[in-house]
Amino acid sequence: MNRVLIVAGERQTGERYQQTLAQEGFQTAVVWNPIQMVEFCRQHQPDFMIVDLDLAELGLWSAVQAVRGIGTLANVPFLGLASAANQQLFEKAKAAGFLSVFPTHDSSRQIIEALRREIERVQAPAEAEITDIIGRDPSLNRLREIAREIISTTVSLRPLVGEYGEDGPELFGYIESSGIAIRKKLNGVPDFSLHDKELRHDFRNMIGSVTGFSELILMESGLSYDSTEGLTLLRRNSKEFVEILDTQKAEANA
Repeated sequence: MNRVLIVAGERQTGERYQQTLAQEGFQTAVVWNPIQMVEFCRQHQPDFMIVDLDLAELGLWSAVQAVRGIGTLANVPFLGLASAANQQLFEKAKAAGFLSVFPTHDSSRQIIEALRREIERVQAPAEAEITDIIGRDPSLNRLREIAREIISTTVSLRPLVGEYGEDGPELFGYIESSGIAIRKKLNGVPDFSLHDKELRHDFRNMIGSVTGFSELILMESGLSYDSTEGLTLLRRNSKEFVEILDTQKAEANA
């Protein structure tokens, strides 16, 4: 479930957006000023921020900067609400990295659509659009299937990265990039080439990142069931990947 923090200047606005987003399946929280926003983000990790720009005179821009200074929230998406058209305010929001600014009183559907678009963008990265090659080598084809499964699992785990501790986002990033790199490299490998020692060595190093960093994250306390299951699946996928490489090594030495 995607978590949204609403920073509202008026109680009616905050409660209205909270109710609307909850009906759409979002997990929400509401705070009422920039100081509360920073305090909340120091203890929790929202996936999105919806911020009332009418709070600009209460230190909003420095608070946004403070939130982005929290390592795990450096890239958290901000969406703005404005009760009136104010070009100067819009320019400041753009400079602060806000994705969009919407009218406060009639933009619930627009906000939801913007959130959905951003979720789709994150969960369907360009690298996931790789078209896998299917060859005559069953071992290579199975490795390609495993690589697809690894990427699919990391996509499903991405919204849960806030559970993974202070270094979790960085460690999880290594898992994601390794899965993508493995998939790309597999598509450039010709059939029946896994008897090559150097090629197997390259793949061992790459899959080792998936295994090692998954195990490190699993050592964190307080992981949800979904996180534990997903990370355990990554370990199982990595184990099978290595077993296939071992079989190819044995065949090469036979």
